[in-house]
Amino acid sequence: MIKRILAVWMLVFFAWCIMPADERVALDHEVGRAESAAMSIEVEQGHAAVRAFDGELLELWAQSPVLRVRVELREPGPRTLRLHVFNCMRDAVLVQAGESSAGEELPGHRAGRAFEVAVSDGALLELGVVGAQREEAFTFAVLSDVQSGVDRVSDVFARMNQDPELSFVVSTGDLVDTGAREELVRFQRELAILEVPLFSTVGNHEMGAPPQPWHEVFGPFNVHFVFKGTTFSLLDSGNATIDPHVYDRLDAWLAGAQQAAHVVLTHVPPLDPIGLRGGAFRSRKEAAKLMQKLADGRVDALFLGHIHSYYAFSAAGVPSYISGGGGAIPERLDGIERHYLRVRMSPTQGIEDVAVVRVD
Repeated sequence: MIKRILAVWMLVFFAWCIMPADERVALDHEVGRAESAAMSIEVEQGHAAVRAFDGELLELWAQSPVLRVRVELREPGPRTLRLHVFNCMRDAVLVQAGESSAGEELPGHRAGRAFEVAVSDGALLELGVVGAQREEAFTFAVLSDVQSGVDRVSDVFARMNQDPELSFVVSTGDLVDTGAREELVRFQRELAILEVPLFSTVGNHEMGAPPQPWHEVFGPFNVHFVFKGTTFSLLDSGNATIDPHVYDRLDAWLAGAQQAAHVVLTHVPPLDPIGLRGGAFRSRKEAAKLMQKLADGRVDALFLGHIHSYYAFSAAGVPSYISGGGGAIPERLDGIERHYLRVRMSPTQGIEDVAVVRVD
């Protein structure tokens, strides 16, 4: 009997070791859904966390430049729905059945909009900016590894606000120290001054707490969207590995972007450019597997965090950039302090420019 119990525990432990992100993968499938007595809503592809919903007010935290919200009524309609979207694109408009509304800025949130709309059963609400579907060049920023630097991150956001060409910010994670709910909420309070949205996956520091706080506050752990002809895939490597189910999703994303520009972001570098340091995936075999997938998928650039400095290199022919300068303790004696990357992207030419913007 004891041997059987030990065998079961060994199997459980083994499964946890090889699939540590399994619970986060399951939670990804639940993002963006909510019900009330009057209606139910679903944000397509889980692109936003539902922060509040009572059938009259819907509050969302966006994790994509474009949102599509489907509405189903449980009672004869139409009904009026107030929609508050945090972390959305500046100049975002809400479109329903060809009619658009600019809404109003949410008080105290520069990257937030408030709308009021009449909805009927089966309504589709689309939130985005004019031109989001056009294939054209644009600029975005990469910022990761804020952690204990949250008290000073407003300096970084103020610097970003000086760039009128910046469309949004993407992050590989480690936004906070432990992943506790109060830390995540604090970080979002700091984001209130940023004039563009910030879309992020998780890092290893978010692994210090159960996954529910991130799920409730930010939404998805793995994020995938298309903006102006460029595909973005943000992958959860918080445990220095990627879950097998996420690899299945990545295969589909790579196949869908074969003829398009594609940017991939994940927190832990598959391979550490400074080999003896070990700031990389648990398994070099898995690192080789991921890099081969990205190379075969003709990915234009791979952005990484985890290491608190800046490195630009090529791995398997994929241009790769490590940027962990959001405010965490910097790598010593390398002269790289707080910084972020400013990236100029073209859907036809790929990466046109990657510049280091120094805050300190």
